[in-house]
Amino acid sequence: MSNKMPEVREEHTHLPKKKEKERPSGIRSWGILLGAFVLSQIIFFFVDGTSWEPNMNDSGNILGRILESQLFTEWITIYSFPFFNLATTVFAIVILSTAVKEFLFK
Repeated sequence: MSNKMPEVREEHTHLPKKKEKERPSGIRSWGILLGAFVLSQIIFFFVDGTSWEPNMNDSGNILGRILESQLFTEWITIYSFPFFNLATTVFAIVILSTAVKEFLFK
């Protein structure tokens, strides 16, 4: 009896492997960022001025003072609910800072 293993032949070794298409990570991160911004704006638009607005007990803390400031009650008045104005402003700052960072450092 022979202890030889049968010979294994590799087929198609001369064919190149297909490369998978990869999306650049910058496009994906921008898509997620802008998608989240648009989704939040749609939600804010439909909830603003309705009984669905969050009932926030923000009097006396730092968030309450920020929301009651002139910046979010008179200058930035996209929505009637000041928290939505604050969230939109923060989101816009994040988007702009990301754009500047990518433009200057790439």
